[in-house]
Amino acid sequence: MILFSRPGPINTDAVVEVVLAESSKYEYIVAASVTGDSAVKIIEKVKNKKVVCVTCPQGMHWEVDKMNEDLFAKIPELADIRDAWVKQGLTKVPMQVTAENRLKLESYGVPIVQGTIPFFGPSFSMRLHLHHISSLDILAKTLELISTGTLVCLESVLMCVDAAIIPEHEEVLAVAGTERGLDTAWVIRSSASANLFHPEKGSRFVELIAKPRIAMQPDINIEYLR
Repeated sequence: MILFSRPGPINTDAVVEVVLAESSKYEYIVAASVTGDSAVKIIEKVKNKKVVCVTCPQGMHWEVDKMNEDLFAKIPELADIRDAWVKQGLTKVPMQVTAENRLKLESYGVPIVQGTIPFFGPSFSMRLHLHHISSLDILAKTLELISTGTLVCLESVLMCVDAAIIPEHEEVLAVAGTERGLDTAWVIRSSASANLFHPEKGSRFVELIAKPRIAMQPDINIEYLR
């Protein structure tokens, strides 16, 4: 297992190399990639594999004026992204695959999965707008103790199965990061989200390949996301 000294996009290229080294063992590679940048990096390196890009649901944005604290203040690469948006005069940035990256992924035959995130859908709205924390929030924050990418890797695999892109009971190489880029890699046995806790068919964490040594967690209310 590879341990990175800190979380964040600085580890993206190293995780891509991990995927390249491990890809021969798995049929499916799932890349959580908000803008598509990380998925493009993987597909340009890894050949003859079924790569899937998982992005955010429609309607999610970064609110730039609320990004002066939390992860975008603590991780230098994220702070650089925020500062660049401020210089451009941007106040709200959509969390979506860019048009350029969409064309590249489509040219490689990479499906883009965009749907409700299992632990970040109605429960997020409930805690943000109704001030109610659910069991899904507790589950999500517990997985983030390992790394933010650990939570996102699981969610991404569940989303791919729910979208009928990946079959159940398949060992999948999944990669994700802390807000942007990649810093975590897992092998996860796939399942539909409805079967997550099924005793035989359920999803399972099989092997941890790479993660930040100490995870950084976003605040539970994540004020800079809407």
